[in-house]
Amino acid sequence: MSDLDKKRGRYLECALSLPILEAGHRVAALDAPAEDKSSLLEIALREHVSELDAATKTKKTVARVWLNPPRSAERMIRWAVDNPHHFYDHRIMHAGALLATYPFIGSVFTVLGRAFALGSSTFAVDVRNRSVDLWGGSTAVVHGTSKAITSLKRLDLITGGGRSPIVAGPPMEVESHAASWLIHSALLTRDQEAIDTYEALGTPELFWANLVDPSADYPFLEKHQEGLNRTVWVIR
Repeated sequence: MSDLDKKRGRYLECALSLPILEAGHRVAALDAPAEDKSSLLEIALREHVSELDAATKTKKTVARVWLNPPRSAERMIRWAVDNPHHFYDHRIMHAGALLATYPFIGSVFTVLGRAFALGSSTFAVDVRNRSVDLWGGSTAVVHGTSKAITSLKRLDLITGGGRSPIVAGPPMEVESHAASWLIHSALLTRDQEAIDTYEALGTPELFWANLVDPSADYPFLEKHQEGLNRTVWVIR
């Protein structure tokens, strides 16, 4: 990921929800000039947020996910726009798109996933403190972490928060092409090119997805054999 992509939309500026993200996906799928889609997104978002937010921070946040993703994520986001039928539950698609386009959110997923894997209790303050360790102690980091947690709650990927422990929701079943797409999204949020095929099935960023039988037909990943005992997924 380029330095420009890292700086652009680095932190989450608003909490998101399934209807807001669905609006972005629908506009991205329209057969309309790119320059018109920004206005169409603003109109669509007015159903869910204030006119001011629809024209500013909410539009900016959703546009980064579905209309103007970072260059590294353009192909895989376009694939999801064109192939929504591969996602049994659109929350899978939106969560993966957030991972691919907002590494900051990816770090929140990772902190939560590691805690869940260890069976340890974690609270919003723990996630915030870890975000500060990773990204610095700015107001944008603190508020962005809160908005990320709220977004995951609105997508029903987690419950709890505040003074209550955060708990993972039940993992969602994922179709094979979507499983490969999610592995791609995890690689992008890590800024990596490859991942061991075994490790990919248990990556903490994807604690909310039951990855079964990733498809070799997904166009932007391929398997490579490294040595005698290691196979990796590599971004094409």
